Formats: sequence, C-alpha cells, structure tokens
Amino acid sequence: MGNTAESAKESVYKSIISPVLVLLVICVACGALLAWLNDKTAPLIAENELQATQKAFLSVLPEGTDANGLTNLETTTEGVESAVRTADGKAAVKAAAPGYSGKDVTVYVAFDSDGIITGIQVDASTQTAGIGSKVGASDFYNGFLDWDASNEVAAGSPVDTISGASYSSSAVFDAVNSAMACFNREIKGVE
Repeated sequence: MGNTAESAKESVYKSIISPVLVLLVICVACGALLAWLNDKTAPLIAENELQATQKAFLSVLPEGTDANGLTNLETTTEGVESAVRTADGKAAVKAAAPGYSGKDVTVYVAFDSDGIITGIQVDASTQTAGIGSKVGASDFYNGFLDWDASNEVAAGSPVDTISGASYSSSAVFDAVNSAMACFNREIKGVE
C-alpha cells in the first residue's frame, strides 16, 4: 500500500507539478530576455523616430532647408508632439489627433514667419485602407496650403470632409488646429 501512495504522488508530480515548473522557468527566462532586448533597442528606436520626424519636417519646409539649421522647440500645446523652427522664422509642427477607432492621424504642418501654411503632410496609415486613409492623399491635404493660422479649420473651411471618412477627416482638422494653436501661442514672435 505504501508503494501505491508513493506512486500516486510521483504521478501527480510528473503530470502536473513538473510541467508547471518547466513552463514557469521558460516564462521567466523569456521575460528577462525581452526586458533586456527592450533596454538595448529603446535608444535605437528613439533615434529612428527622431530621424523620421526630422525627415518629415524637412519634407514640408521649403526646399533647401538644412537639418542643421533646425531648432527643436519645447511645446505644451495639447495634441502637438514636437516642433522645429528655422533661423529665418519658419516653423514646422508635428501634431496628432485620434481618428477612426481612436487611432492617431499625424500631420506635419509648415508655416512661414507670418503663420501661412506653406507645407503639409498627413500620415493616415492607421486609418481604414481605402476609406479613412484617403485623408493621407495630397489632393485632400493640399487644400490647407496658404491657409492663415489665425483662422481655425473645420469641415468645409478650407476643405470638405471626405465622404465615409468623417472620423479621419475630423482628426486631420483637429491636428491642424493643434499645430496652428502651437504656432500662434508658442512659436510666432518668440525668439
């Protein structure tokens, strides 16, 4: 009888406890590896994001603008992620607002020293393909060019909402308004 009880304990250990312990060790090892990997790649990811943002700023600023001539600005405007200014008073602002399903639509807006929009680019890659992603097409967002930052944008002023993509369109309007608010409050006239 003692052998049967010992055999049952050994069976429980082999069938339940041993696999659980093995899985626990594997999970702890994987978690530690992921934490180490995240720690090692975080600076590279941040640098890549900074370079991508700077490239986007240069794409909306006037041709010939040099990356070395950009000054990064601290901003506090809601919805604004970053901003830069050139030596001659031009500026570019990166702003985002939630579109369809709460996913952000990001805009890069360039202003001349008077606050006129001289360049714009919209990243709508988070929006529904073929519908909300239409706000990322230049025939939509180029309607903001030459708009004065002293006037808010809205549906129909200066561009219409894209049919079927009202959330994504509203996100662009909100992000552009945030960029203009940042320019007016934190960049214009500030040396």
